[in-house]
Amino acid sequence: MARALPPPPPPVAVRLGGISRYDRMPENKWLRPLWKKGVQIDAHLCFSMFEWWETVILSLIVFPITALFWYSAFTYFPAHFEYISRRYAYYVFGDESVSTSALLGAWLVAAWEWVLAEGRRVVGDVGAKVEL
Repeated sequence: MARALPPPPPPVAVRLGGISRYDRMPENKWLRPLWKKGVQIDAHLCFSMFEWWETVILSLIVFPITALFWYSAFTYFPAHFEYISRRYAYYVFGDESVSTSALLGAWLVAAWEWVLAEGRRVVGDVGAKVEL
């Protein structure tokens, strides 16, 4: 007579004493993308290995600092970059009114033309015979 298989074990979260929020996707189709994005963020930042209160504390620390960084980058960096470029023009060319953006654009165009020319030369030499 064949023996019956034992029942499958319960999920790990149940065995450890609780249901994790990662176990079940919400049934509401509007909440599902938010749940997926939350799981991605938790996995990316390794928040999934913490207790819920540790995740809250770290979120209260990490996300405001990140928001302040991006705020300052978009608010203060353009003015600071303009100041630095004027100082660069003064030290290199002796005049603050020199347009460094025009010089940078000309350099980028020249660099791109050089890359294209070298690329043609290298691709053209592919069929050449190499001797050691």
